[in-house]
Amino acid sequence: MEEMFIYFKMTLKTLLKSPTFRTFYSCLKYYFQWRQHLKPGQNSVNNKMPWLTFSSITSIKKIITPDMIVFEYGSGGSTLFWSSHVKNVISVEHNKEWHFKIKEELLKQKIDNVEYFIFEAEADINYFQKSSDNPEDYISNDKSFVEKKFEKYVKKIDEYPDHYFDIILVDGRARPSCILHSLKKVKVNGYLILDNSERSYYLHRFQFDDQYWKREDYSGPAPYIHHFTQTTLFKKLKTH
Repeated sequence: MEEMFIYFKMTLKTLLKSPTFRTFYSCLKYYFQWRQHLKPGQNSVNNKMPWLTFSSITSIKKIITPDMIVFEYGSGGSTLFWSSHVKNVISVEHNKEWHFKIKEELLKQKIDNVEYFIFEAEADINYFQKSSDNPEDYISNDKSFVEKKFEKYVKKIDEYPDHYFDIILVDGRARPSCILHSLKKVKVNGYLILDNSERSYYLHRFQFDDQYWKREDYSGPAPYIHHFTQTTLFKKLKTH
């Protein structure tokens, strides 16, 4: 009963923020999946599942094809998910211990289509003159990373040609900076996916013109957590 009450409360809260049929349908449809994924032993790595909203995962499964190339900021269950559905995955991680865990998992499962990189936070003497919503500042608002920046982590994607990736997932550190460096790297008809897009500061400095990008928000329940969240898919329609 407690979980049902939490779900009902989160549904009302989400519908007030995003009163769309998609949100309403998502909240109705995914209740039993949400409960299942809260059980002990359930996690994104064991399930090979992206930690995104259920409704966005459903849409992503309809989009992906075996010839795609994916770049992701932030690794884990999503890395294992992509590797089983697409041609090649490039993944960057900032946490050394987590990187080691996922690398061991890739080796254990004999997954050979993932290029996996670690870029830890760097010292930043100008940290207190910067803002986490500024894409050119490369910092996180996470208090664990005060006086740190993620410039090398973010800029890994710059090594690849423009219009190279079919999908780019932004689900790691310094997300506004990751978005900035991803925009030119997405192919026409490809997707930029932003998790936790209800955090408005991620997109505060961007204008996604509907001539060039089609935006779809997926609000509602997500696996492994009680609170609801939002994942946004931006489809690139054409280049500037």
